[in-house]
Amino acid sequence: MSKIHTPWPLEIPDDSPFSMANIPFGIFSTKSNTERRAGAAIGTLVIDLSVLETHGFFADCLLTKFNNVFNQSTLNNFASLPLENRSAIRKRIINLLDDRTSAIFNNLAINSEAILRMSDATLHLPMQIGGFTDFMCSRTHIDNSTQIAGRSANPQTFAQPMAYNGRASSIVVSGTPIHRPCGMIPAPGGQGLVFGPCEKMDFELELGFFVSKPIPFGHRIKTADEAREHIFGFILLNDWSARDIQLAEMFPLGPFNGKGSGTSISPWVVTLDALEAARTCTLDVGAATAMANLPQHLRHMTDDYTWDILVESSLKRVGIDKTFKIGRSSLRDSYWSPGQMLSYHASSGCGFRTGDLLGTGTLSSPGHSVETPSLACLLELTEGGTKPFVFGENSLTWIEDGDEVVFEGWAMTRDGHRIGFGELRGTLLPSLP
Repeated sequence: MSKIHTPWPLEIPDDSPFSMANIPFGIFSTKSNTERRAGAAIGTLVIDLSVLETHGFFADCLLTKFNNVFNQSTLNNFASLPLENRSAIRKRIINLLDDRTSAIFNNLAINSEAILRMSDATLHLPMQIGGFTDFMCSRTHIDNSTQIAGRSANPQTFAQPMAYNGRASSIVVSGTPIHRPCGMIPAPGGQGLVFGPCEKMDFELELGFFVSKPIPFGHRIKTADEAREHIFGFILLNDWSARDIQLAEMFPLGPFNGKGSGTSISPWVVTLDALEAARTCTLDVGAATAMANLPQHLRHMTDDYTWDILVESSLKRVGIDKTFKIGRSSLRDSYWSPGQMLSYHASSGCGFRTGDLLGTGTLSSPGHSVETPSLACLLELTEGGTKPFVFGENSLTWIEDGDEVVFEGWAMTRDGHRIGFGELRGTLLPSLP
């Protein structure tokens, strides 16, 4: 990798997800330095935070007991810092990048070491993930998926957030291919089950969020508002789903191998500080109406308890040049908020560690139509595989080998700046022998 001198001001493309208002955090390495360390994304560049830390740029932002926060292979040390310290570091980065007199521009040695092209960086999982739980927070997804399964929505779904504990071992970073899983699927003719490759592979368009401040074993969170103190930031999440395996196993104990083959996440963690302007009220009237009657640990005391984060799915098929949009939806439409999910999960006393990951579940929004699709998985889009989704001269029922699924997500600041998550990409490969 050739060293570059980056002058002030930084040139940030207008359509970049990583504006000065964002500053997401991730883990990267380069060919010239294979050690994994922490970075921040800005435009088409990566800021090597380990270099800035070594040169003392964050000395007054950290408590005495905290050091060597960024020269680490994960963001766990940074995420475990008190919120005021993490916020101070993010503000320091913004101030350094916005100041033409700062040393990262005027000191050529620091400049050449601390700023690199994102194209020269290899991105890795941002956190050491000890546990993964995936929720079911969208009323639209709940209604559609239960109807497809020939059931009606369980009323308990709207009394408490529903979830399953997933596999942390199969969480992979964007760009990592997923092999078509094998499992027990319906036999030809529908009599019994046979072991074989999944025939109904699906994606799930979600957001995920990481735990920052740990919750000790045996402790609970008093309110859903308090859960914000324990959330580090958000990423895009694709919970790959083998629908035939899943439907054959999920009653009565829930998803198992149908969800275990892979969960893809985007590499850059967008913090709550960056998303502050996107805080908003839910658009689910039923959820807002029910709030006052919920138990205390599930209750929000303010209206702006969720975020207006748009997410979008696309598909790229081998032999077709164009990438086709599949659907767009928003976290704002969800019945349950991230704070409610975390608070409910913690109510068992299970405890949480820094780096634990929670998924929102499939973020389908109401108002779906052919012109404006708003459903976030193929199970819903194709009504269980009975009505193919048409794109161009092609159709899509389930994901085929070689298909690449692409997610994007973004929010907006009050003054019109885009806060994006970058892309989450994953390609489905044939099953292993």
